[in-house]
Amino acid sequence: MTAYHHIMAHFPIALLLISTLFMLLRIISNHSTLVSLEKSVPGLLVFGLLGSIAAFITGMILWPLEASLSSPMAKNKILFSAWAMMAWLSVAVVRIRAGSDLWQSQLKWPVMLLAIIAAGLLSVSGALGGYLMGSPSDFSTLLNLLGWNVYQTFYSATWAIIFATLVGIILIVTGIVRKEQ
Repeated sequence: MTAYHHIMAHFPIALLLISTLFMLLRIISNHSTLVSLEKSVPGLLVFGLLGSIAAFITGMILWPLEASLSSPMAKNKILFSAWAMMAWLSVAVVRIRAGSDLWQSQLKWPVMLLAIIAAGLLSVSGALGGYLMGSPSDFSTLLNLLGWNVYQTFYSATWAIIFATLVGIILIVTGIVRKEQ
């Protein structure tokens, strides 16, 4: 069953990271090829999110919750996976609702920032999964160099919570203002 979780986890990671790349390329250029590539983003986001939910569920089924909650690293994995899914859900909702007009609006920068944050959360989640399976990645080494000991429970700094809240408020206000126009 562990193999199913790995398959379920890696496909959504690929889909979501490719969507980030396509959005980033689209935000910096109006080239027709990039416009065409970016049209695939809503589908990539939807399938990436559905796959993420399936991966999250298989992970919760595979490893006993009691064991996961007693391990700081497993708690971090669950936390970052949930944060990543919520960030990706926000990106998907805004991108799908705004359509291709997103790239001509003021909303493009907050959405791109949120997509980059979501990609970072997803990367941390994947790195923690590698640690839990006994194969740390180079990204894990970078986390250690940045001062985060992945063997300890992560506690979000107050500034990070405030920043995330402000980004959410900015996105909501921008959406309301855009809808009124």
